Amino acid sequence: MEKKELKTKHGNIQLPAFLPDATYGSIRTASFNDVKKAGINEIVSTTLHLEQKIGSQYIKKMEGLHKFLNWNRPILTDSGGWQVFSLINSNKGNKQNRITDLGCSFIDPASGDYSLLTPEGSIVIQANLGADIMTVLDDPIIGDASLKARKQSVELTTKWASRSKQKFDEIYNGSYKPYLGAVIQGADDKKMRKESAEQLLELDFDLYNFGGIPMYSDISWKKDFPTGFYREMLAYVSDLIPDNKYKYAMGVGQPEDIAYCVDAGWDIFDTVLPTRNARHGYLYVNEGQGNESKSYDSKRANKTLSYDIMHLRSERYKYDDSPVDETCDCECCRTVSRAYLRHLIRIKEPAGQRLCTIHNLAFYAKWMEQLRIKN
Repeated sequence: MEKKELKTKHGNIQLPAFLPDATYGSIRTASFNDVKKAGINEIVSTTLHLEQKIGSQYIKKMEGLHKFLNWNRPILTDSGGWQVFSLINSNKGNKQNRITDLGCSFIDPASGDYSLLTPEGSIVIQANLGADIMTVLDDPIIGDASLKARKQSVELTTKWASRSKQKFDEIYNGSYKPYLGAVIQGADDKKMRKESAEQLLELDFDLYNFGGIPMYSDISWKKDFPTGFYREMLAYVSDLIPDNKYKYAMGVGQPEDIAYCVDAGWDIFDTVLPTRNARHGYLYVNEGQGNESKSYDSKRANKTLSYDIMHLRSERYKYDDSPVDETCDCECCRTVSRAYLRHLIRIKEPAGQRLCTIHNLAFYAKWMEQLRIKN
């Protein structure tokens, strides 16, 4: 079954789709009008950060995240699980930072406030935000964790997924329901990934997400997969998910990695890379326009997809008065030279960061268009 789109209350998502991260309800240095003009039609926002910084009850009173942001297009929200995992594991000395069956308890290092994020609470927050696609709370785990830790992670993720779905069904008991996705865990262990997928499939979610990034280690899948990179594990997990379910590869990634994952059956992707890299003058440009070449032989597009990286801060662009990418028609490429934009990036001028962000998002939008076309 080929999935061409995902229909939501705020528009249809053409698949495969890339969603830039609007972490705090914004994409740094760019307006949502900039984002739309770049060709982006859907975004992902971060549940925990929005709850901590502004509060989902406030956003609900403002008639939801779409109206608050003036973004009448699809919004996907994560569960907050990865942010809590990172926070707890970076502050293990505080005994209030811990994960239990109940949920995740932690001290916000910025405010000093104590918080508890439960599976049910995450669903309530996302419902208050009015997301089109929601994610259940999971227990992320690093790739080289012990077998005991991997088993505990899978067990807890399934328990939380079941409780999340119950709360979701309580809230949405009428005709309309957003999409709900569960996160397959298991780190870099094929057996545990399979167990996690099987357990979550029994609960019947709309989406199944790839959780975490497996790492190359001596207790991992490297004996089965020779490259020691995460592509093969992504392909393995994709094969565990029925083709009639939407597949979301969380945190992927570079353009060629997205292309690989599309070939492997994944539908939805998100990453901070294009926007974060833009602010440092690391630009994705069409073939022949930059100073570092990348390529991928796409099975879906039935051709080699190529692009370049432009390291704009490089001395080679100091006197270059040509557009960033002569084949691109975004605002950045139509209005400034490489030399001037290099100057803006070197002095950390927000105007330059904005233009670079617009360009990278436009590149990703066009890259996804290529991946949607089957020759």
